[in-house]
Amino acid sequence: MKLNENLLMLEKELEDFERKIQELANMMAINLSDYEIDHIALRANSEQKAKNWLTHLVKCGRILSDNIINGRSIYLIQLEKPFAFAGQFVDVIELPFPKNKQYPQETWEHIEIVVPFLADESTEAWVERINKQFLWQRLPKLTTKVSEPKAEGERLSNPSIAVGFVDKSENYTCIKVHPYSIKKILEV
Repeated sequence: MKLNENLLMLEKELEDFERKIQELANMMAINLSDYEIDHIALRANSEQKAKNWLTHLVKCGRILSDNIINGRSIYLIQLEKPFAFAGQFVDVIELPFPKNKQYPQETWEHIEIVVPFLADESTEAWVERINKQFLWQRLPKLTTKVSEPKAEGERLSNPSIAVGFVDKSENYTCIKVHPYSIKKILEV
């Protein structure tokens, strides 16, 4: 990825993040090349850092969305030039502004992959199918969390299953699974 000089540190950290995501995917027994990597996300602990990152990210692309979700601003930036990550090209970065939580690292934090709904599948049935198919909740080293974040004006249900390591001291990353890509949700 070629970001401007002010984001050079994030670019350098991307390789380590990719390695950690691959470690998590291996523990989850999933091959990332089998699923669309929809976007990757940053985490900042201060509003000032998030504002700085946003200023520089916008120089590399454009804002797709700037919604309030769960009481905080979340920006989606579409990059002019996609970057290679885990054998795919990714062109969207999610930048949530902080809200009463300190993250262990202020850097890349998670990726989101798409595992689509089946025909006429409800949200509950999708969650149940994913849980039965992958059995992540049975792996003692992993933690899972189901949620359904929604921004004003979004018409599609987009539940999320977030998977990460219980012990975040060595690997703080997370892989989130959704039935729709963010561009489909935004109808881009």
